[in-house]
Amino acid sequence: MRYNSRMKEKIARAADKTGKILILTALAAAFVFTGWRIATRKAYIAHEKAQCCAMAASAALCAADAVAHDAAVASLVKESNSVEYISEHRKMPESINVKVIINSEENSFLIKSIVSSGWNSRSPQSSSFSLKLYETENIIFESGADAEAAALVAAARSDISPGKKQMEHIFTFPNERPCPAPFAAKSASVSCFGEKDIWIVFFDEKND
Repeated sequence: MRYNSRMKEKIARAADKTGKILILTALAAAFVFTGWRIATRKAYIAHEKAQCCAMAASAALCAADAVAHDAAVASLVKESNSVEYISEHRKMPESINVKVIINSEENSFLIKSIVSSGWNSRSPQSSSFSLKLYETENIIFESGADAEAAALVAAARSDISPGKKQMEHIFTFPNERPCPAPFAAKSASVSCFGEKDIWIVFFDEKND
């Protein structure tokens, strides 16, 4: 009986010691994780902002290409005066939310994209980008900074090699409403807006 009692005491002490070690390990891991998040917060926010800015610029350019090269899209916008497109965020890289609004004007189209970080972002950011597309396919930007951002996106787009991993997307009406003229797009990661690679979206004219 004494032997069993001593064994039970040893087991209890060992279990207690193990429990304390596990608690201390969990606390240490939590402190390290919290410290890491604090230390990387500034860089993370900068990356999120760059990602949203690049996606907004590229989405507006993507929609402009769709209007310029897809007659069905151009006709739909002219008939409706204003059309709102979205890309399925669950298929977008990092679950980014992308919305594009295309308004028909006399001899031109006013295009605005609105982008926000995905649901899994720990520092949600947002960005918008506007441009005017004329029927001559000339594009006017709101500012010099917007023109520079568009040039960066265009340069990055031209550098995407055929072997580069690309994701396919369809821009359609929100709320799963039937869309008579959706347009296809692709996305790929590029290095043009920051130290880390970011994603841009571009019109898939051949839809291949």
